[in-house]
This record gives sequence, structure tokens and C-alpha cells, in this order.
Amino acid sequence: MTAAPRLIKFPEERVLEDAAFGQGIVPSRLYALLLPVWEVEIRADVTEGEAFYLIDRFLERGLRHGSLHTVDELATFFGLDRALVAQAVRFLTAIGHLQEGAGGRLRLTPLGQRSVDDDIRYVVTRQDRRKLYFEALSCTPLTRAHYDDKVVTLLSAEEMDRAVRSSHYPRFTPICTASGFDRSALARLKDRKDRARFNLPVALDAVECVSETLVFLPVYLVRGRDGLLVYGQAEAGTAHDPELSELCARTPELTSVLDTEEMDAEADERLLRSAQKWLRELGLDSVAPEQDEDGTWSVSLPATAFGEEGIPRSRIGGYRMAGSRFFRVWCREETPRKLALLDRLDQRMGSRQQITAQEAEDLIARLSLQLRLKTPELSRLRSGAEKTGLTGLAAQLARLENE
Repeated sequence: MTAAPRLIKFPEERVLEDAAFGQGIVPSRLYALLLPVWEVEIRADVTEGEAFYLIDRFLERGLRHGSLHTVDELATFFGLDRALVAQAVRFLTAIGHLQEGAGGRLRLTPLGQRSVDDDIRYVVTRQDRRKLYFEALSCTPLTRAHYDDKVVTLLSAEEMDRAVRSSHYPRFTPICTASGFDRSALARLKDRKDRARFNLPVALDAVECVSETLVFLPVYLVRGRDGLLVYGQAEAGTAHDPELSELCARTPELTSVLDTEEMDAEADERLLRSAQKWLRELGLDSVAPEQDEDGTWSVSLPATAFGEEGIPRSRIGGYRMAGSRFFRVWCREETPRKLALLDRLDQRMGSRQQITAQEAEDLIARLSLQLRLKTPELSRLRSGAEKTGLTGLAAQLARLENE
């Protein structure tokens, strides 16, 4: 029987590692949530910006700054075939950049003048229909990344219900909203300066709301002592979503739900039972979970527990989930941690076509922090990769050494 596809393809452990060792918070819980989103279909006059065709740019600049006024003057000045210029003029007239007066005299429209001044070819589409997405807790628009339907899953109410009823892990909790879509959010779009980041055109005019549908966005939310971070599908767990993180942190109806769950007195007991069950399955009954100074839990295993016949070394320093809680897999001996560093680097770097020196240095520093190791030089890492047969990683490190 084939397992049901995961709503979020990347593992929770990746999110926890970024939160702890990339963002510097001490994670205490991880929640799988379904955030409400308004899918709003609008009809509007839309102004989009795009790159000029080379000839069009020169022709419009000639009209704007060169005191040129006719097809013949443009063709002569630029040394172009008259028929080619006439064809370009017809196109620019059709998209609203030019107007032709008596005697074939050409002039730029306000749209054409603005296009020349900004060096962007603006095009207006009348009565364009499109969908915009707003998170439903405060009606703030979602960023461009959420419009990529090959990566981001937006669930209908029916799909959300199936996901909530599913027995597959992780279990997703829907966040409800009692209010409808605030249509003044459409008017507020005109005031945004970072329009491209929110998948908005240059201008929206004569906006009409055609329909409003509530859908749900799967996310992981990591909570710690110093705040919370939200990770969506768009970045595959390698970076948090700053807008959604800020939104969730200042939304009482969401944080109160999380507060209620965290007051569960049996949470630690369930975590310990999960860790002890995992240890028994590995034949490590003598190992007991330990609570660290920061309040998190870990299991410290002997070096013999890792390797080809045991737990992969790349698991050292990582997390293992137990519901919304987790514990960290650890080894006090330094040699397995050094080998774990090489294994993790090989997973992240060995098969990549290109990685910059800065990206490699950042990754090495972060993994060294995670494994409590002194950050090694590239030459030492390369030597270690060669000795352990990680040829792809050794080649990458050698290339970076020579840059």
C-alpha cells in the first residue's frame, strides 16, 4: 500500500535545525498548522511593467528627447528601414504608448512618457481577471513565492477537512477565522512600495472583487523562548517566512491556541516515553534521555551506536520528532561528530554543480556550531573527505581552495 503524500515534503527536523543553528532560537515546540488564506479573484485595469524591445526603446526616446515627430524622421535618424519603423509605430500605438495626429505627427501618451522616463515598457490590460492571496488573520497579501502552484499547496475546505482527519503524521491543526474578507485590503494595495515582492502589478485601477474563497496554507511553526518562526513550502525548510512569522507572533487567536497546548502537564512524559521506545528498538535500553540546561531533551549515544551497521552518523546533532515535541540525538565523543560533519557536507555540497565560497563557509560554520566543533579549514576538510572516500565533496572543497 502506497503511503499518502506528505503535505509538506521536507522533514520537520530540517526546520528545527535552521531555527536553532541558523536563527539562534532555542526551539521548544514544532506545530504543523493550516493557516487560513483568502483566495480573492478580482477584475481590474492592470498596468504591468516589462522590458522594452530594443527598437521600441530607441524610437520612444527619439520622440521624447530627440525632437523627432514622424516615421520618416525616426527612420532617417536611426538609419532604419521605414517599413520596420512604421510596423513598430503601429505596435506602440496599439499598446497605448503613441498617438498619431494630423500629417502623421506622432506624440507619446502619458503612459509612453512614463515608460521612457522609467525605462520600463508599461502595458495596460483592461478588465483583467486574476487571483490574489491574503492571509485571513489580518488580510495582508502573501508574497510572490506563494503563487508558485508547483511548490505551494493551498487546500480547499474539503481538502483541509481530509487532511485534518488523516491518520498520517504529522497531524495538521487548522487555524480558524471568524471574520470575512476585508475588501479595504484591496484599496490598501495601491500604497505598497514593494509591489513586485507581493506579486502585484505596477498599478491596479477600477478594481472589482469577483469572488472570495477561504483556502488553507500548510506551514510548520517553531516556537521557542525568544519568539516563533514560520516555515512554508516555498523555501523547503531552509529559510523561514518573515512576514508570516511576524503575523503569527502578533495574532492573539493563534498564540492562545498554542499556549493552551503547551500547558499540557503530560507533554514531557509523552516525550520521554517516545525517546525510551526509540532507544529500546535500537537495543540501547541503558541510555536515558537527559534534559539540557536550556530545557530541551537529548539522548547521548556511544560512538558504537553510529556507522554502517547502526544509526547514520549524519543524525548526530539532529532532532527526532515526538508529536509537537522532539529530542536531540547526540554523541559526546568528538570523532563521530567530525565524521558527521563530513557526511552532512557531502549531502549538501557533494552533488551540487555550483556552490560559492561564501555559501560553503556559511554552511561549514553552521554545521560546526550544530556539532559543537571548532570550524575547520577547507584543507583539513578536504583531507578528511579524501580519507573517508567522499570524492565528490573532496573535489568541491579542492575547487573552493583554489578560488
